[in-house]
Amino acid sequence: MNAYVTTAIIAALFVLLLLSGFFSAAETAFTGFSQVKMKRLAKTRRSARLVLELNKNYGDVLTTLLIGNNLVNILATSLATILFTTHFGDSGVTISTVIMTLLVLVFGEVAPKTVAKERPEEFAMLSSRIIKVCHIIFLPMCNLFGLLKKLLGKVFGFNKKRPSMTGEEFSIMVSDIADEGVLHRSEEQLIKNALRYADLTVSSVMIPAQNMTCIDKSDSKDEILKVFESSRYSRIPVTDGGLQSVIGILYRVDFYEMRLSGREDILPVLKPVFRCKPNDKLSELLKVMQGSRRHLAIVADGARVLGLITVEDIIEQIVGEIQDRYDSVPQRQRSFTRITDGDA
Repeated sequence: MNAYVTTAIIAALFVLLLLSGFFSAAETAFTGFSQVKMKRLAKTRRSARLVLELNKNYGDVLTTLLIGNNLVNILATSLATILFTTHFGDSGVTISTVIMTLLVLVFGEVAPKTVAKERPEEFAMLSSRIIKVCHIIFLPMCNLFGLLKKLLGKVFGFNKKRPSMTGEEFSIMVSDIADEGVLHRSEEQLIKNALRYADLTVSSVMIPAQNMTCIDKSDSKDEILKVFESSRYSRIPVTDGGLQSVIGILYRVDFYEMRLSGREDILPVLKPVFRCKPNDKLSELLKVMQGSRRHLAIVADGARVLGLITVEDIIEQIVGEIQDRYDSVPQRQRSFTRITDGDA
């Protein structure tokens, strides 16, 4: 083998190693880039839009990259074997295997994947046009492997589309992001509460019947006033002789207006009772209550009253405790500034 051929093979090996590194880095980039960041970049950069277009058929992209990577690695190994066996005889096979394994491992796998992992969005955009061209070139092979994948899917039963991430995996990811300092702990808890909220039912949040504050339609205005002042509730269920007979909801503001006007009967100002079931989903109940402008619901199983639930109770499952104007404020949270006679 003359010097010209040797130089040509070495140059070809160098190019093939670069291509191997490119395909490996592109695989890492397309696997790890952020959809949110890429969609933001797509507003101003055409390469980002191409990345999102390619990613819609991620399986084809992965097949293209694997075909390209394996082809250049096989070709590089073959050329290296020819080169080393020409110069070192039978021992050239062993030398070629050791050297090419190290070169491919370092420059074709580890180094490029490490770089692409640090900046996946940038590398995905940089490689998108080349991948598009490679996909067109390897299209027949991609289609062949696509048919093979469908066949294997039917045999082993993995053709069904599954979610890319479970709720538990997403929760772990949120914790990891919070540990890195990207999310505040309160934001982490808010997201986790939202995940848990989707599975909550009314029975897990409602105020049990034995803890309900109610008034009876026969109670005097003074008795009703004491209940409102002691409970500090803005709405209270009204019964007719017992808890199992809730006939309406009395609003604090309506009662005060009635009291000021001198009226005695509370029945005309009662709001209709809104009922729900204990196994209703909180997410669905909130939509219904918001749509009907109801703030309080009586939880019942048939004719039996089990408790009550408010919109505030539901929302607190996501955002935490809500302090409204009727809630009592602990003494240590109150702050007063003394104003002297001379202060204006």
